[in-house]
Amino acid sequence: MRTKNYEKGICFFLLLISTVVFSQKRTSDFGLVGKVQSVQSKTTSFNSPQKTTTSGFLDSEDFDSFLLEFDARRNLILRENYLDYKGKLGVFDRTVLHYNHRNQIEKLETTLIQNGEEPKKTAQKKIFYYLKNQLIRVDEFNFGRTSNQYWVVNSVFDRGKLKEKVFWMDDEIFSRTHYQFDWNNNPISEKTYHNNGVLGKTLEYQNNSSGLPVKITNQSGNMKVIEEFDYGENYIKKHNLIDSKGQLLESKLYDDNGMISEAKRWNHTNGNHDVFNFRFKFDQQNNWTECEINQNNVPMYRIIRTIKYYK
Repeated sequence: MRTKNYEKGICFFLLLISTVVFSQKRTSDFGLVGKVQSVQSKTTSFNSPQKTTTSGFLDSEDFDSFLLEFDARRNLILRENYLDYKGKLGVFDRTVLHYNHRNQIEKLETTLIQNGEEPKKTAQKKIFYYLKNQLIRVDEFNFGRTSNQYWVVNSVFDRGKLKEKVFWMDDEIFSRTHYQFDWNNNPISEKTYHNNGVLGKTLEYQNNSSGLPVKITNQSGNMKVIEEFDYGENYIKKHNLIDSKGQLLESKLYDDNGMISEAKRWNHTNGNHDVFNFRFKFDQQNNWTECEINQNNVPMYRIIRTIKYYK
């Protein structure tokens, strides 16, 4: 019998709300438990198993397939994303990550491969700097077809709490983001100001007594999206996404193991919600290895994971 895994549910929830960390870099960030060495995931059409596709959920939001590799300290060291190229999977890009002796990420580099149809090229580099175990600066180099961009993000702390991030582009300040936290270091607000002082994107948090947000209001100009959260005992139960007119754009329900069980998404074409249901299979380490996704009671997608473990 599969045991309950509250840690997996909480980790998945933290991914939804985190605006302070940069990206997924640990096995737990992907909802993985145990000594995972690698994960190969592939999504196929239910009725055409030979055809890969993207479901818009879980492992296949943006790519047909991906490969993750982790070191023995459970850090992500490699990610390859795959797309369908004329009926066959091919590598779209590859990201390699490096860590220091303190288990902090120091550098990552993404190479654009595009199935070898164009010459390989470095698409992005990031270098991370720390002071007293706090991430204080990130240098980001983006290489485009016609031009390159150089970004620097400086983080300012006040008594251990993140106070501000200053975003530089090509040696000029592009924007500043101010952060507010409560006494227990739970986020209250994030406000981004452009270099001309005009207010841009804002995030406002309403937290429960445990410090978990029950409502996040994301606004930029006239655009506003509201996220609502409901919790069970130690896990998230429901996550809603609502627009400024009160229209429910998306709703996700989770079981008592933190796994998504149902999703509703607004279909702008027919003016109704599509309903998706999820059925998982797990291995002996309590990691899911197969997911069947039904759309409006019709089987649509199957995600298969091949997981290898360190001995």
